Amino acid sequence: MILHVIGRQDEAFAPEPEVPVQEEAFFRLRILDEAADAVHRFEDTSMVRPILEKMARGAVTFEAGGQELAQLFARDHVRQAASGAFFVFQLDAGPNTRFYAMIKYDYREVVELSQQDGRSVLRAIVQAFVKERKAMQKICIVRLIDGTAQPMVSASDRMHQAPDLTDYFARYLGVSRDKTDAELSDRLHEAMRAALRDVADDLPPGGVGAALRRMKQSLQARTPVTNDDVVDAALHAADRPADERAVARIERKTRMHLRRQGLEEVAFAPEGRIFQLRPREFVRTAEEVRIEYPAEQLNQNVTRVERDGVTTFTVTTRHIVEDGTLAIRTRQ
Repeated sequence: MILHVIGRQDEAFAPEPEVPVQEEAFFRLRILDEAADAVHRFEDTSMVRPILEKMARGAVTFEAGGQELAQLFARDHVRQAASGAFFVFQLDAGPNTRFYAMIKYDYREVVELSQQDGRSVLRAIVQAFVKERKAMQKICIVRLIDGTAQPMVSASDRMHQAPDLTDYFARYLGVSRDKTDAELSDRLHEAMRAALRDVADDLPPGGVGAALRRMKQSLQARTPVTNDDVVDAALHAADRPADERAVARIERKTRMHLRRQGLEEVAFAPEGRIFQLRPREFVRTAEEVRIEYPAEQLNQNVTRVERDGVTTFTVTTRHIVEDGTLAIRTRQ
């Protein structure tokens, strides 16, 4: 790993040598905690991307590449930004795949430098270790396959509302948003709907439609919305079942659909429209009767009453637009 202290106004940048990874479990856990689906993409003008590719291909050593990355970060670091410890880590994930993580940590709260035998080393200050995520100011994780950096990167910045980055960090990385808030919001809506559909048997009376409304109400005041928030909202929509197996099933299905929508560990502020959006709802009975209606008509022109194990639907209309039959489908 490479470690530099960034942001001390009275000190010029001085390249530090590569040092063995110390407190590996601490940093590995932090990197895994922050790894999220990518919502940023490298721009053609990125200066970080070619450095990482040279490091992965062996064109430059890890030490030389890490020093160059740190020097670029120090150059782009704005005066009003807090000082910190800037790390570069290399993680091998197979013969052809490698990850690089660039992290800026709160310097005073997490680590300190001490001189030992002429080398700068990282000394853990156990009593000062900050376990909260806010100690990590910025992080970017890049995957390289066969020496080529993948265009999408996982990046977060606690100094800006997720998933946006501060201008100087985005400029340093040479990245821009690839997914808009509108797209992320639509993906969240679909993940919630699909998750509740998969756990319909665990939901209280009212079915998926009522549960989705409760889930949205639970999330409406949360900013940003995290994966944990979505799971908690799903459990709220299910009336927080006492059965541990049901709880585990709801959490598993919710996280699965967030992952399928490319939202794993992505935190963002959803657009307000998805909380007002009410999809069409339908029910199909054991008697092969199907009823479909706009969700906003429930308790208006469509009423649903459940009593003694019997569900009664009542539809009130001023005019029947269509009244016909369906073609008979021959069963194979």
